[in-house]
Amino acid sequence: MLIQNQANTSFGRFLIFVLTSLLVIGFYANFADANPIKTAYKYQEIKAIAKELKQQHTPEAFEKLVEKSNEFIAFHPEYKRVDEVYYLLGNALVQLGRVEEGIEVFAELVEKQPDARYVRNCLFELGLAYDKLGKYDEADRAYKKLIDHPKYGSGSHATRAKKILEQAKTDRKGELPQAPGAQLASRSNPSKWIGKPASDFQVTGLNGEKLSLAQYRGQVVLLDFWATWCGPCIVEIPNVKKTYEKYKDQKFQIIGISLDRSREPLEAYIEKEALAWVHYWDNTRKVSRLYEVQAIPSTFLIDGKGIIRRTNLRGDALEHAVAELVQENLAKPTDAATKTAESRPPSKSIPATKLTKPETTPQKATSVNDLKARMMEWVGKPAPDFQVTGLNGEALSLAQYRGQVVLLDFWATWCGPCIVEMPKVKKTYETYKDQKFQIIGISLDRSEAPLAAYIEKESIAWRNYWDEDRSIRTLYGVQAIPTAFLIDGEGIIRKASLGGFDVETDVAELLKENLDRAKEIIKAAAAAHGGLEKLESVKSIMMESQSFEYFPDGSTQDEGKIKTYFYANKFRSEWHYHNHKGGIIFDGESVFTMTDGEVKLLPPEKGKSYATFFKDSLSREPIWLLPALAKGDIPVQYLGTEKVKGIPASVLLITQPSGKKLKVFISEETHYVVQFSYDIEIGGAAENVVAFFNDYQDVDGIKIPHHRVTKNGEYRQVLITDITLNAEIDEALFRGQ
Repeated sequence: MLIQNQANTSFGRFLIFVLTSLLVIGFYANFADANPIKTAYKYQEIKAIAKELKQQHTPEAFEKLVEKSNEFIAFHPEYKRVDEVYYLLGNALVQLGRVEEGIEVFAELVEKQPDARYVRNCLFELGLAYDKLGKYDEADRAYKKLIDHPKYGSGSHATRAKKILEQAKTDRKGELPQAPGAQLASRSNPSKWIGKPASDFQVTGLNGEKLSLAQYRGQVVLLDFWATWCGPCIVEIPNVKKTYEKYKDQKFQIIGISLDRSREPLEAYIEKEALAWVHYWDNTRKVSRLYEVQAIPSTFLIDGKGIIRRTNLRGDALEHAVAELVQENLAKPTDAATKTAESRPPSKSIPATKLTKPETTPQKATSVNDLKARMMEWVGKPAPDFQVTGLNGEALSLAQYRGQVVLLDFWATWCGPCIVEMPKVKKTYETYKDQKFQIIGISLDRSEAPLAAYIEKESIAWRNYWDEDRSIRTLYGVQAIPTAFLIDGEGIIRKASLGGFDVETDVAELLKENLDRAKEIIKAAAAAHGGLEKLESVKSIMMESQSFEYFPDGSTQDEGKIKTYFYANKFRSEWHYHNHKGGIIFDGESVFTMTDGEVKLLPPEKGKSYATFFKDSLSREPIWLLPALAKGDIPVQYLGTEKVKGIPASVLLITQPSGKKLKVFISEETHYVVQFSYDIEIGGAAENVVAFFNDYQDVDGIKIPHHRVTKNGEYRQVLITDITLNAEIDEALFRGQ
C-alpha cells in the first residue's frame, strides 16, 4: 500500500504518537473486539503467513493459513479487516486444489459484505475458480457482477474481468495468482536472461526525449517494469527511490517501463511521488514483449557493458545488488590507465613491502612510489563493497559494518612485512574492538591451510577471508602487501597505505571524529527542539489525535480518535472508533486492555513481548531521548547521511531498552528528527517500521510534529489535534483502574 502523504517529523511530542504508533503498527486494529490486542495479533499472524507464501510456496504453509483463517473468521466475524482474511482463505484453498471450498468462501464474503474492500478480489478470483472447473456460466455471472459493481466496476480487476469475457470460454483455464495478493500470473523465467546482452530499444520517454538502453552504456542500469495499479510495485517504490537517490551520481540510472492502461494516472503518480528517473509508458507493450515480461514488478539489472547481471530484485536485495555492481563499474580501470601502467619498467627494489606475483595482477607494478601514489587515489572515495564467505563460514561484506570504522587489511602468512605489522594490528583491535571498530583481513595466501593455522596459533579474533580467486584484491587494485585501507562509518576511504601506517593513532582519531560528529548532531537537534533545559522540564504529556489508513486505490479509512497520557515510563491510551470504546494501559511492567470501561490484565506470558515493545516505544520519545543522548546515557554512533524526501539527513544508530537498534534521521537543514526506522516482531514475523514526521508546531517553546506517517507494509497517518505538556494527570489512570 502506498502512503498518500509522506511525512517528516521531529523530536517533539510523538511519544504520544508512540501509542498511536501501536495503532499504526497494527497492535490494536479492531477497537470493537473484546481483546483488541489479541485479535490484532492473530490478524498479523495470518498476514505474516501470507507474506511468506509470496516468497516460497509449501502445502504446509497453505494449510496453516487455512487453519488460522478459518479460526479467525469463526471467532472474529465483525473484525474490520475480516474481508481480507476471507480472501486469503479462499485463495489458499484454491491453491491447494480445494476449489469448491474456495468458491464457498469467496461467495460468502460477497453475500455478507458486498461493498467490502476485498470483494473485488473475491469476485475476480471467484470467476477464475469457476473457469478452472469449467463452469463458465457461473464464472460469467461473477465477472459481470464485478463489472457492474457500483464501487469497483471501474477498477483494474473489473478491466481484467472484461478481457476474460472477450476470450473463448474453452480458452479460459482459470489461472490464479501464484500467491495471495499477486497481481499477475508469471509464466516466464526472468532468470534465464542472466549473463545475456540486454536487448536495446528506441522509444520516446514521457519527457518527450528519445530513450534507448544503448545511450546509457558504461552505466549500471535498472530496467523496472511496473504500473500504478500493481500493489506489489507500489510497495517496492520506496526501495527503488532510496536506491536511486543513493547511487544516481555514481553512473547509475533507472528506466521505468510502465504497463499502466492510460497515461494520466502514471504521470500523476510520478509527479506526486517525485520519481526523478527516466520513464516510458509501454502502451504498445513494445519493450515488455521484448523482455518477455508477463508479471510485475519485474526488474533487470544491467552492467556497464550491457549484460544482464540480476533479475527480479526487491527490498534490500535491490540496493545490495546495485551497490555491488556500481562499485564494480566504478572500480574498472580505463584503457589509458592500463596502458600507462604496463608501459613502465618494473622496480628492482621494494623495501618493507612484498609484491604479489605480477602474472596474477591485471596491472603490473612499477615502483613503490608509484604503488603508493595509486593507493592515495582511493582516499576520499567510497570503498567498493563485496559479498563473500569468511573463514568461519559466515557471510561477510563491507556493508554490514556501515557505521563502524573498518580496517581492510590485505596480507599473507608468507609476507614478512605483514607478519612484522601483525602485533600492531592485534593491539589496535584489542584496544578498540568494543568501540565500533572492526578489522577485515583479506588473505592472499596461496592455500587455506597455512592461513587457518596461523590465525589459530596467533589467536587472531577479527574477520578473515581467503581471497583465493583474487576478486577483492583486483577490486581494490592491490599489487603489493601489506596494504591497508581505513574506512569511516559512511563507507569512505580515509586512509590508504602500502607497507603499513600508524594504525592505532589513525583508528583512534577516526573513532573520536565519529563520536564527536554524533555529539554535534545531538546538540543541534536538542537546540532545534527547544533546548535541553526545556526538554528536561517535560515530565508528562497529554495528547489527542486522529488516525487514518490509506489504501492503494486512493480510498481512506478513518481509524478513530485517540487520547493518550504519557510519563517517561508508562502511558494510557483511550480510543473511540464509531460506537466502540477501547484502550490500553502500560504501568511500566504490566499491560492492561480496556473494552467499554472494563479493564483486564493481559496474562504475563502474553504481555511480556508487548511490555518490551512499549518500553522501546517510550524510549523513542524525543523529549526524553535527546537529553539521554546528550548525557551519554545511551550508546550512539554516527552512520553518515541519507536523503529523506530529497533533503540530506544525518543518521544515528542507538540501542533501545530491548537491545534492538533504532535509526534516527535528523535533517541537516532544520535539525529536526524527520524519520525513525526500527524492527519489531508482529505475528511471529519480523517487520521493519519506518515513521516520517512533519508539520512542526511550537508548544510551550518546544517544537512538536503534528503529523506522522508510519509504514510497515500498511500505511497510516496520525494527526495530532491537541497537546498539553506537564498536564495534571491522575496516577490512578496507570493502575489498571
